[in-house]
Amino acid sequence: MKCNKQLALAGIIAFGTIAFVSGSLAADLPAAPIVKAPAPVYPLFSWTGGYIGGSVGSGWGTSQTALAVGNTFIGAPVNQTVNQLIGGTADFTVPLPQVQMNGFLGGVQAGYNFQSGVMVYGVEGDFLWSGVKGRNGCFVVLNCTNDTKWIADITGRVGFTVGDRGLVYIKGGAAWADSSIGINQSFAVTSNLGTGFAANGATDGRATKKIFGGTLGAGVEYAFLPGWSAKVEYDYFDFGRQDVTLPISVASRVQTGDVAPAAIAIGVTTPVSFKQQLHTMRVGVNYHF
Repeated sequence: MKCNKQLALAGIIAFGTIAFVSGSLAADLPAAPIVKAPAPVYPLFSWTGGYIGGSVGSGWGTSQTALAVGNTFIGAPVNQTVNQLIGGTADFTVPLPQVQMNGFLGGVQAGYNFQSGVMVYGVEGDFLWSGVKGRNGCFVVLNCTNDTKWIADITGRVGFTVGDRGLVYIKGGAAWADSSIGINQSFAVTSNLGTGFAANGATDGRATKKIFGGTLGAGVEYAFLPGWSAKVEYDYFDFGRQDVTLPISVASRVQTGDVAPAAIAIGVTTPVSFKQQLHTMRVGVNYHF
């Protein structure tokens, strides 16, 4: 019995000693390292494939118009002989003041890319609804205007990747636009000399043409999510010289004293040439599929 008690006491002492030593050793050991979860790994973005998207921005440019005065035809009440003399003896143009144009634009684009190493090749088409327009004084009292309703292009693209998600590219190709030029003004004159003279009227003329030219541009694109990219792009458009026939109407009413008002209407038809150049800057988003 006494032996059993001695063995139990010895066991308790041994257990306590082991626990004490283990605690002391544990206190001397360095803290366990903190293991962070690995960052998510996205697959390397590939530019190969089709895409569609939209863009918005602004446009600005110039339009230079010239009238072919020698071939201008003035309708009734001008005598036909006068027109023959003008057209038969003079063949010259009169340049009008340059019209500065600017405005908002936005639209859609679609294309296809093929990536080979760091190089990316592709083709793209754009269609932009345009509010780019301008006006300037011409012929002293008249206004010359230019208005571009839409712009479209088909271009080839070539670029190179930057990192695993960036793309820098240049593009170039053919471009079309719906452009109109015009001359207009309204007027009203009243005499204060007691003669009862008063006149009012308006001059208006407009011609619209689908014009063709070329475009060059450059941009930067970044894939911010799998399947999605954002871009910033600059483009230059040159539509060269365009020829149209501009019909102009001049209508007025003249009142003198008690005499019944007289209505005067003159139609003028003149060939016009204009040169139009545009710049655009846009931001856009593309969905890749």
